[in-house]
Amino acid sequence: MKAIFLSFVLLFSAVCSTASAQAQKKANKDTEQWRYEVQASVGQAPKGTAIMRVWTYSKNPQVAIMQAGKNAVHAILFTGIAPTNDKLRLPGVPAIINDPTIETQHAEYFKTFFADGGPYQRYVSFMANGVPDQVIKIGKEYKVAINVTVQVDVLRQRLMDDNILPKMAENIGKVPTIMVVPSDQWCYEKGYVTTLGNHTYPDYALALRSDKELLQVITVINELFSRRNFPLKNLESTLKTLENQAVEDAVMTNKSGAELLVSPIDELKNVAHADIWVQINWSENLVAGGSKKALSVVMQGLDAYNDKQVAGASGTGNAVFTSQAQTSIMLEELLVGHMEPFAKQLTNYFKTLEEDGRPIVAHIKVFDDFDGDLENDYDGYELGEIIEEWMADNTVKGKFNTVIATENHMLFENVCIPLQNEKGRDMDARRWMRELQRMLRDQYEIESKLTTKGLGEATLILGSK
Repeated sequence: MKAIFLSFVLLFSAVCSTASAQAQKKANKDTEQWRYEVQASVGQAPKGTAIMRVWTYSKNPQVAIMQAGKNAVHAILFTGIAPTNDKLRLPGVPAIINDPTIETQHAEYFKTFFADGGPYQRYVSFMANGVPDQVIKIGKEYKVAINVTVQVDVLRQRLMDDNILPKMAENIGKVPTIMVVPSDQWCYEKGYVTTLGNHTYPDYALALRSDKELLQVITVINELFSRRNFPLKNLESTLKTLENQAVEDAVMTNKSGAELLVSPIDELKNVAHADIWVQINWSENLVAGGSKKALSVVMQGLDAYNDKQVAGASGTGNAVFTSQAQTSIMLEELLVGHMEPFAKQLTNYFKTLEEDGRPIVAHIKVFDDFDGDLENDYDGYELGEIIEEWMADNTVKGKFNTVIATENHMLFENVCIPLQNEKGRDMDARRWMRELQRMLRDQYEIESKLTTKGLGEATLILGSK
């Protein structure tokens, strides 16, 4: 009798196992077609993660639950989470992979990645113990909703490590260095300013001393850039370096008697030597009769050499109860959906600079004690012609514009210099113009004084130093 019972149990287990295997096989077949829907969920997503609601279709509700993890990871990789107008829900999340051909190119990789028990499951976890929050019967199948958390940053790094996605440093020859600063408007509104001559400038040191949120905001954005492999220059550390070096204002007089003043911002740019300044402006808005707060943010990426805006993002986050409002957390949640497009704008801009050169401004002037002027002949050529010829030979693709050419002043704009010199060192207006200074000294015995304004403008004044 015991033998009969044991045989029945084994037979029943085999039937159940076969049925389960068949159900899983059918579910996997459905998954290959990626039949699912996703939407932003409610709550607060930890750093580097996304919380989402996944709708999965299956004739077996239990199988739909098992497949939800695969669908969630696939969505983060290839479709993203669309933003909604529902202020209670988290912001949208862009897809990690923007190129639709990558899934086809690496079909075998993703087949293994999404196999039962495959690597995908390391990056997804079920909320509410995996219990669906809604099950809808549609014809012969079910539509099952379940909330999950996906480790977005770790998943992205996995694809980089497996050479499915290029690392940031491989996208372009030189990755732009970033420094995050408060926007001019934010500083002016808060009164964090300083005056030099007739001009008013943001006072970052005063802002850091006076505003307890500023350092938190900069830290959050620095972390977001660091995860994407951007080199960073820290504002607070750079200000301390500037203070320790006791950089003096470079004040001198040219032929017209006008003073060349170096602004505090230009001094900071010279010390930081960041390629891009990311200016951040944020404000908190009271809603729901003051019981809740919503954070609004404007982020601008500015070329530190010419102040040209090359990237931008803005938005308003979800309202949270005032008692629970933490600016750093609200800021990170708000920027989750904006960082990838913003970073892409920066890298695309830098690719253009690598190909076409970085535009700077160059002045050539003369001191009173200079023996002659820019129209003097040297070896049968006017000095101005010699300088223009040197410009043509030392710019990227020979690109530059001569705006002014008189006996005492030459102005060149859109002078396209390489990002790095032959030794692999970063090139700025001062370093580039130093080569012209050496050429004039060595070949024509012309001494000169080199001054700069920030990183992207240099003046070579001919005559004694």
